[in-house]
Amino acid sequence: MARNERSARKIELIRPVVEPSNFVATAEQKLVIESDVSRLIVFGGPGTGKTSTLVETVVSQIKSGIDPNSILVLTYGRERASELRDKIVIQSGANAFEPIVRTFHSLAFSIINTQVDSDDPKYVLISGAEQDSFIRELLANPEYSPQAKWPKVLEPALSTKGFARELRDLILRASERNFTYKGLIERGHLLNEPWWEPAANFWKIYDEILGIRYGFISGAAKRIDSSSIISQAISDLKSKAKIRESFQNKFKVIVIDEFQESDNSQRQLLDLLASDRVTLFADPQSAIGQFRGADPEGVRAYALSNNYKELSLTTAIRTPAAITNLSNVISSKFRIPGKPIQATEAAGKIDVAKLASQSDCANYIAHAFRTAHLRDGIAWSQMAVILRSPGAGVSAISRAFALNNIPIQIDSDAQALGENPAIKPILTIAQIALGKIKLIPSNWDLIEEVLFSEFGGADPLSLRQMRIDIGKLREPGDEAKASTQIVLEIIDNNDAPLPWEQLLSLKRIADVISEARKVVRMNSKGANKVDIADLIWAIWSSAKNYEGDALANVWRSRALKGGMRGAAADRDLDAVITLFESARRFSERMPGSDPQLFLDQLLSESIQSDAIAARGQRGEVVSVMTVHSAKGLEWDLVAITGLQEGIWPNLKARGSLLGSERLVESERTQATARREIEASAANALVEDERRLLKVAISRAKSALVVTAYSKEDDSEPSQYFEEIYEAVHRISSIEAETVELPRSLTPQALVSTLRQNLENSDEFSARLLRTLAARDIQSAKVENWLGGLSLSTTEPILPNDEQVSVSPSNLQSFSECGLKWFIEKSGGRDGDSTAQLLGIAIHSLAAMLKGEPGLTFDELATRLENGWQLIDGNKGWVRDYQFKLALEKLEKFYKWHAGNKSNRTLFAVEAEFKKVIGRALFNGSVDRVEVDSEGRVYIVDLKTGAPDISKKKAEDHKQLAGYQLAVYEEAFTGDSPGTESAGAELLFLGTDTKSASAKPQPVKDHETIKAEVIAAADAMSANEFTATVNDRCRMCAVKGLCPIQPQGRSVIDK
Repeated sequence: MARNERSARKIELIRPVVEPSNFVATAEQKLVIESDVSRLIVFGGPGTGKTSTLVETVVSQIKSGIDPNSILVLTYGRERASELRDKIVIQSGANAFEPIVRTFHSLAFSIINTQVDSDDPKYVLISGAEQDSFIRELLANPEYSPQAKWPKVLEPALSTKGFARELRDLILRASERNFTYKGLIERGHLLNEPWWEPAANFWKIYDEILGIRYGFISGAAKRIDSSSIISQAISDLKSKAKIRESFQNKFKVIVIDEFQESDNSQRQLLDLLASDRVTLFADPQSAIGQFRGADPEGVRAYALSNNYKELSLTTAIRTPAAITNLSNVISSKFRIPGKPIQATEAAGKIDVAKLASQSDCANYIAHAFRTAHLRDGIAWSQMAVILRSPGAGVSAISRAFALNNIPIQIDSDAQALGENPAIKPILTIAQIALGKIKLIPSNWDLIEEVLFSEFGGADPLSLRQMRIDIGKLREPGDEAKASTQIVLEIIDNNDAPLPWEQLLSLKRIADVISEARKVVRMNSKGANKVDIADLIWAIWSSAKNYEGDALANVWRSRALKGGMRGAAADRDLDAVITLFESARRFSERMPGSDPQLFLDQLLSESIQSDAIAARGQRGEVVSVMTVHSAKGLEWDLVAITGLQEGIWPNLKARGSLLGSERLVESERTQATARREIEASAANALVEDERRLLKVAISRAKSALVVTAYSKEDDSEPSQYFEEIYEAVHRISSIEAETVELPRSLTPQALVSTLRQNLENSDEFSARLLRTLAARDIQSAKVENWLGGLSLSTTEPILPNDEQVSVSPSNLQSFSECGLKWFIEKSGGRDGDSTAQLLGIAIHSLAAMLKGEPGLTFDELATRLENGWQLIDGNKGWVRDYQFKLALEKLEKFYKWHAGNKSNRTLFAVEAEFKKVIGRALFNGSVDRVEVDSEGRVYIVDLKTGAPDISKKKAEDHKQLAGYQLAVYEEAFTGDSPGTESAGAELLFLGTDTKSASAKPQPVKDHETIKAEVIAAADAMSANEFTATVNDRCRMCAVKGLCPIQPQGRSVIDK
């Protein structure tokens, strides 16, 4: 730790520079800025300068002598408010006691916290995720649910996350529209909505319990959710004259940005403020918040009913002609088309491409961006990829950009916090510490995910080696225990049978879990609940890399170095900070709550909830975000992807059981018939999706790339892609050919192309490769090419004087194919499969009949069933089927054992042997050692998974011959059964036959077998291993590494 502290660099945080604007107003903009009417609404499409005009309007008011503290600017989002605030302050140089720019909710929050009585407690906002959890908690409480009088048909749904989410949506929409509990019930009766009455009853209980829960906590603030803030502010302004007069006198000038994003309750709040001058800026065709209650279609009606004068901005300032014209084409298909935007002289560029797959779309965009960066000099920060919604498209972009060395920043809305790879291990470990996730084989996928993360630092190869090392330590009594189970026990107990150096990844995870469990134990005494913030801090602060350095310091150092890895570390640290901020707010706002509630919130989110966490400003990175996050932003080059049928536009009806969307539509249209309401909602949905497309297109200042893919029986380009393709190319998209992916603009791709050209003796390619190699491009250096390097060594894998371990099974495997034996022996084999563990279990159960000869088949079957969870991690019908097969094998063996009419008696089971023979340390164990009436030894080897073989092959079977050698050499470590062999046999239990299949081997010559073992020891320690074609090649697990198989043949072989 001392070394880390000494090496830590001091970081100075600098606020991003906001450059003063060189604004030159157009004639249309001057009309707005210089207008002196008391009520003005300004319409303007994207890129027409609405934001610049708004800023200059406010600056003009300040410069005219109006007190900045009497000016209020309202906008739709906190980040947008911060952006406008900076611009206004920079342009005007004014200082104000309170923020000039706010959101509607921020304004409402200040209103409801304005104290008439100093003893009144202040309000604290609970987040949507917290509200969702609280609703689920009440629904699960048998004391409160009956009071809501839910009908029996709904009772099975009450415990589901989906029902809680729908209930929350209904409460939100009703509260936003100033419905009372009684009003919602009455509207439900009018619209024949039977579930609204119990929902309204629950809503009343929810409000009462929310107040009671915190009302008896000393100094506790009143809790309020986002749906109630506006309605509470309206209520306060109406009922508290002093507050109303205070705010009416305070704000003389009110300016509203993106007025189309407001809902009816926010417009009521605006009316109550009754300012001297109100200016609205709006573009109904660019609304993105209708799913939150925004009412873009009601903007003109509101302006008309309140006597607003209308002005329009109709000239494109930001977007070039090509993009402006495309935006006009999209706008022309709205139900109420807006005024076309006049294009500028700048041409602009639009590239519309249909490709073969989602991966190809991502790589095509990556090529376009890299081309623009290298050839046109466009900075990475001036590029963005916009998607309709989070999903597989984000992953495809991430992979393609990583391959093309393009740094990216994925917006939080494009990936939920609980799905962030940097955060998921923390959440999993927290659930393990809380006991919500058990360290059992059925949860292996979750544990493996943590091991493969930076918290564990493992990879498939290292994990496989750990399994192999652990497997070597199995005791006879543990034969049926999977290596997976042993790994989990090591992590659970933080204790290992091997040196921790061999199990470093397991140690790292075990230590973190131990620290997390300490926090849980220390803070869970009595009625107290562990603080989720403390638990997460314990996990984060105890996480280390393989060198023992704190993971926090490792990521910090990586972020400071910049580059691709630095950008990734930046994103990861941002995610961790957001996690801590979310946990802190949860602990403050829901004291004493079960920490699992917080974890459930994060894991159930489809997008990241708003944590209000500070974030570092990214440098040169490409932004990847959803269209909702892109609102209000702009870049030189924008790519729109995911224009697939059913995805964008997503016209799937948003209908729900409780019908919050029907409440919204009935309120908006005043319709009362269900069919009319649903038709209205469907039409509104079509308009919403087109608005999103228009917003996405208009984010580009210079160039636009649009992609979709056509894949048979999978996905086809949507109607939006067709519209764009036809608008740009003037032909139907049906005639569009699938675009071939261009060569990637990376050094590796260039070298690959040049090397291909060398096959035609291309002298130019050869010279260019030499130049690249001289410039230290590693992939261009001949010595790094496959086949370009000589063998690193020709020495044998073991010195000539070192012993070689040889077992009968290895003898058989080596005789079949030396290369396969070497690859598997070197770790090229998967860990325990279900089939392998089943074999171990059957062998163990078969061995029990020696010590407990009276065991019945039913008793053996019960023991198999009891241990099945350790053998097979599958579930459902797959598990049942595998268990049925296992029982069949066990039954075959039992019947063979019980019906064995030979004159042999069972002498030993699992009999181990060891003997030095030449260089060979000959060792192994025998399933069954039997002795006949003449004192001769007979070996039986059980085969549970291997296919049956012919009698001829059994006669030559090396493994059986090896067992006979153990008899001859008197190599058994226990009691000796004798030194004369009577032969051996393979007993196959996995055949399709009703009974076990026995394949005997006659007595083999002692000296011949001995010579084969000595020769095998020399061959197994040599420097070459021969691949041999045999009838097992088809099922070989390592044929991808075999030079005589098509899958393993080198690319440089002819």
